[in-house]
Amino acid sequence: MDLKTNTVVDIQLVQSNEVGSSFHMEKEGLKRSLTLLDARGVTLDCIVTDCHPQIQKFLRKSKFTHDVSLMEKRILKKLEKISKLKGCEKLQKWMRSIKNHMHWTAASSATGPERVAKWTSIINHIQDIHTHEDPHFPQRQHPLHQTRDKRKWLSAGTPALNKLKKLLMNKRTLKDVAKLSPHHQTSSVEAFHSVILRFAPKNVLSISWNAVQTLPGCHVL
Repeated sequence: MDLKTNTVVDIQLVQSNEVGSSFHMEKEGLKRSLTLLDARGVTLDCIVTDCHPQIQKFLRKSKFTHDVSLMEKRILKKLEKISKLKGCEKLQKWMRSIKNHMHWTAASSATGPERVAKWTSIINHIQDIHTHEDPHFPQRQHPLHQTRDKRKWLSAGTPALNKLKKLLMNKRTLKDVAKLSPHHQTSSVEAFHSVILRFAPKNVLSISWNAVQTLPGCHVL
């Protein structure tokens, strides 16, 4: 989908037995679409996709970015589990802030190092620390507010902070944060997929293209 016009420019249908397993289907579908677009003379400005490991490896030399909402769901799902552990209950109060912080990090950053610096600053913020060692983001950009609930701050060395650090600052997470899309997201194409699946579930091979092309706002080329 062209994310500037919400126009579906190509659809690839891949069966798992074509590529060995379902794990390889996303990469094969992307390769076919990129081959088609290249043959038609289409020049891509950037590619916004999810965090699928094979897609990342395939696009390593390309200008690509990750969808924020998909990464957000993955992080918050793990954070929800951690917050239910003994000694980690305070994390419940920070889930919304962490979600907002991820979107702000993506939207307000121009480079990968800046995104990582802003993202990791959340660890200091939840300890009521608002200056940071990373030169890409040395201090907060918002006015300092006096909190009404001082019990929500986390303390160094506590199980809650240690587990949060492990989740938010591990190598994979920081690598994904550096590639967060600052503008476009995949929500439009995900919505399109959900409509398609109502008419043609994944275990059905045939798609009525006439039905697809008559859907509001969908122009399949």
